[in-house]
Amino acid sequence: MLNPYLHLVLNGLLITTAEILMKKGASASAAIPVPAWLSFLGVTALGSWWTWAGIGFHLAGFANWLYVLRWIPLSIAFPLASMVHVLIPLGSWFFLGETITTIRWCGIALIITGIWFIAKPLVQAEEAI
Repeated sequence: MLNPYLHLVLNGLLITTAEILMKKGASASAAIPVPAWLSFLGVTALGSWWTWAGIGFHLAGFANWLYVLRWIPLSIAFPLASMVHVLIPLGSWFFLGETITTIRWCGIALIITGIWFIAKPLVQAEEAI
């Protein structure tokens, strides 16, 4: 199979895709008239194929995450998985037209810096092998 670190990147893409699809499903179902208690639960979003596609991507991400955890220690995999905190705002901006504020850009830069500090020693260790 592929390198577990490539699977970690794939996991970030799967989860990002899932979240964007579920947002589209939730937005598409917002105009459906239903009782207030049903609207509050958000179950109307289950009537959208966008939501079901998002659930499918979440399941694929879950299976992929289990593969990642077989090969990468959790203390490394989980911090590297924070890349979704970068990918989701960027995907929301690109695909949904959402805005990214200056403070959010600063947060994205901090997350990228943190990922860099975690990943750099791993790359150097692999190059030494």
